[in-house]
Amino acid sequence: MGFFKTPEEMYLHTSKRFKRDADRHWAMAKNGEGDYHYGKARWCYEQVRENERKARKAAKEGWTFSKRGKK
Repeated sequence: MGFFKTPEEMYLHTSKRFKRDADRHWAMAKNGEGDYHYGKARWCYEQVRENERKARKAAKEGWTFSKRGKK
């Protein structure tokens, strides 16, 4: 999976990206740019929670990208 060493790292990176997007959309909505941005921000915040949950699960269960398991 690209340059990520573990699935946990991948999910945390994705979570950070969604957090940036959510904060940006929330700010745009607060500045009067429309209800679309409120909805988009809420969706992004849901994705943040989901990706953080997956990262915790990956760390707890020891997920790897290797098909052979841990090395």
